[in-house]
Amino acid sequence: MKFGFRLTFTLLFLLVHCVSSSQTELPQSEKSLRLQYAQELETKVLKVGPAQEISIGQFALQSFSNTSSRFFTVSSLSPLKSNDPLEPGAIVLRKVQVDRSLEFEEGTTKFHHATFISIVEFVVVGASGEPQRILGHSEQITSRTIPFSAEDTESKDKIANSIQSAVEEGLQQIVSLKDFPSFYKSQNMFQR
Repeated sequence: MKFGFRLTFTLLFLLVHCVSSSQTELPQSEKSLRLQYAQELETKVLKVGPAQEISIGQFALQSFSNTSSRFFTVSSLSPLKSNDPLEPGAIVLRKVQVDRSLEFEEGTTKFHHATFISIVEFVVVGASGEPQRILGHSEQITSRTIPFSAEDTESKDKIANSIQSAVEEGLQQIVSLKDFPSFYKSQNMFQR
């Protein structure tokens, strides 16, 4: 009877020890991504007048930085110089573009509305080293205010929101890739 009790107690102790040590090892072995962006994005601007510019590159970097942790377990975000090689497993924000158009009432110079659409380009490098291009598009955003006039207080915000939407859409596509490793996916993504 004593031998059976000791054997049971020893097995139970070993089981508890194994379970607790495997749980404590998980966070240490959790893998994280090093995200990158094209260094030129830091200075990418949209000219909106003879002397006025909007730093769409900064909007894109801010969105990428703020949003990526919702999709991935991120260790760092750093610039990638144009001559640096792309490493397997890399996710790089390469380009941002804002398309805008102004509509006027037919046959007049009376402003009707403006539209903004943003596009971002990511490059994802698979384990084989093969790069894949991913485009994120925003929905069309319409403004009834003449953009970037003295009375305009919303166009910059609309452009920033448009870029944010494009970044989110691109990151969602990356996470949905068939060969994207699930261990990089952020816990936050599953809690949404």
